[in-house]
Amino acid sequence: MDKDVAPWAESTQEGGHGDRPSRELPVPRFNLRPRRLALALIGHARIVGAALTLCFTAGLPALAQTTPAALPVEAFFKPSALRAPELSPSGRWLAVLTSVPGKRVGFLFIDLEGGEAQRFIEAAPNADVMWFQWVNDDWLIFGLEEPGRTGSDRRGPGLMSMKRDGSESKQLIRRSYDAFVSGDDGPARRRALPANHSFVGLGTPGSREIIVEEWVFDVRGEYSHSNAMVLDVGTLAVRTMLKDAPRSTDVLLDNQGRARVLIDERDGQISMHWSEDGNAPWRLISKTPRFETGFWPSYVDDSGNLIVETDTGTGGELRRLDLATGKLAPEPLVATPGFEPNVRPRTAPGSGKVSGISLQVDARTTVWFEPAMQRIQAEIDAKLPGRVNLLSCRPCDKPKVVLIASYSDVMPGEFLIYRPEKGQLLALGPSRPDIDPRRMSRLEFHRTQARDKRDLPIWVTRPASANGKPAPAVVLVHGGPWVRGNEWEWSAQAQFLASRGYVVIEPEFRGSRGYGDDHFRAGFKQWGLTMQDDVTDALKFAVDKGWATPGKACIVGGSYGGYATLMGLAKDPDLYQCGVAFMAVADQRFMFSMHWSDVSTEGRKYGYGTLLGDPVKDEARFIATSPLEQAARIKAPLLLIHGKLDRRVPIQNGERMRDALLKNGKKVEWVTYDDEGHGFSLDANRIDFWRRVETFLGAHLK
Repeated sequence: MDKDVAPWAESTQEGGHGDRPSRELPVPRFNLRPRRLALALIGHARIVGAALTLCFTAGLPALAQTTPAALPVEAFFKPSALRAPELSPSGRWLAVLTSVPGKRVGFLFIDLEGGEAQRFIEAAPNADVMWFQWVNDDWLIFGLEEPGRTGSDRRGPGLMSMKRDGSESKQLIRRSYDAFVSGDDGPARRRALPANHSFVGLGTPGSREIIVEEWVFDVRGEYSHSNAMVLDVGTLAVRTMLKDAPRSTDVLLDNQGRARVLIDERDGQISMHWSEDGNAPWRLISKTPRFETGFWPSYVDDSGNLIVETDTGTGGELRRLDLATGKLAPEPLVATPGFEPNVRPRTAPGSGKVSGISLQVDARTTVWFEPAMQRIQAEIDAKLPGRVNLLSCRPCDKPKVVLIASYSDVMPGEFLIYRPEKGQLLALGPSRPDIDPRRMSRLEFHRTQARDKRDLPIWVTRPASANGKPAPAVVLVHGGPWVRGNEWEWSAQAQFLASRGYVVIEPEFRGSRGYGDDHFRAGFKQWGLTMQDDVTDALKFAVDKGWATPGKACIVGGSYGGYATLMGLAKDPDLYQCGVAFMAVADQRFMFSMHWSDVSTEGRKYGYGTLLGDPVKDEARFIATSPLEQAARIKAPLLLIHGKLDRRVPIQNGERMRDALLKNGKKVEWVTYDDEGHGFSLDANRIDFWRRVETFLGAHLK
């Protein structure tokens, strides 16, 4: 699918939706207006041979600064005004997520040819649309969430379909997992698939078909494998997709909606099977231990070749896999030294043609295969310099209309429409109208060396109000930890903290993804050890550069970042003046022993076994790197926060840590949220949390 949503436009919250008809409401006219262009050049993208890199952080010009009152916390953390716009396959219709006063988040439909008036459709009176995708020009599919909902039943986003004019709306996948277990979800929904199903991708281009998968659970109630099927979003007709196929936990579709690669993860092994046309026979092309795969399937090109991502150790490459010999092509299609590319194919709706690929280096960029789009990308980048400009084209070989998602480190983002034939650029609107880019702070990407000389990537947001002088530091540690922490974009957390006068330091410590396999593997079994040293070394780097005030630092993080916060306070008790840990792991051993965690037995045995270690053989190391066991060493005051519904890191982690600190006479402020799990799904709670952080930092760091 041709969809490259800007990171700031995505919604990741979970929720659900009832089986209710759509309702159409009148809204004020949504004006397309010419965009006035004026922004200094920050950087540019360049391709040298097969290597690609972005240069956004060198020689950044200063923004005009003023000293008005700080923006309220709500400006940073309330939902975006406009989210996830997407053109219909023909390019005539634009759909965008928004809301009107008194209504839930729904669809605003705009006829770009001007033949029909704009309309807002509230898809459900008790739920918000969290994501959507066009199936064809007449039908969309979407999932929902219910911020503020109370109730004991477990719910997912489900899946709905709706006609563009709102005349029909159907429930495709139910929301209630409890109903799935009991088999009773009401007669009105009996045709919908149970909640143990999810959307995979689009079916045949131009049809009403989508691909969904059924999650199959074993006798222990844990996920075992998936079964793919084809679903008509208008009639709800379902047919089997795969016959005589091997068991799989994941499927890669080609640009015609056919299954081409089946991936199965079982007993610590990953197997991959290939089919020439999505039917039997299926051929085994790889079987390796979980962390030893030499490549990962990315997409199938227009000639039927399998394109895979490989890793050089210090970066990533995109290569064609010769399925006859099992060998990789000698030359890469694209190389991203220093970064794993995280490739997304840009597939044109209607034809299914792969028109380009989206890559992630320090920022996300696009490599277009279509000459017309190469030219248009250059035109847009010249008109909107110093930004990431993500384009969606309809059609892509001779585009008549292009949707632009444009953002930078100081601008949350805006959406625009470009008509190449007229050279006309029209603004749809900003995602966060309350944010003034002139009052934001620059984000810089740096690479330094850790104490053992390993590469250490670091993101630094220096407060504009400091005017180049040292400022108190907040070391913001990302969760995961085996994920990429940041990229070049506007960040609500970092910008909020910078607006309060803090320099924000975000280390991509070893074990983080996105910077090469060597960097990832260096974090194996290193919780509290070299991973923690990287966090300390990142702070030292900022102090040595004169950006951070010596002796004025607080460490903040959630999940693994919460663990690193607790461990940092214990391992380096004189380094930090305070700490904020939310949804924090208090002891690695809990990750193996808490049976009510949502991590599967497979994940704990084969994933944690490699990444963390063995709870018996490595017990001495686990005790030495346990914040719970080391609570007596902590000196700095701590704000400790947990959600009572957390199943990834159960609240017992926080309760035991709180008790250990109080037993040792330590200063701890304990806060719980009754209706939150592993993260913040409710706007009111998220805003309350950051208000508490602001007050806490003001008391201990200013």
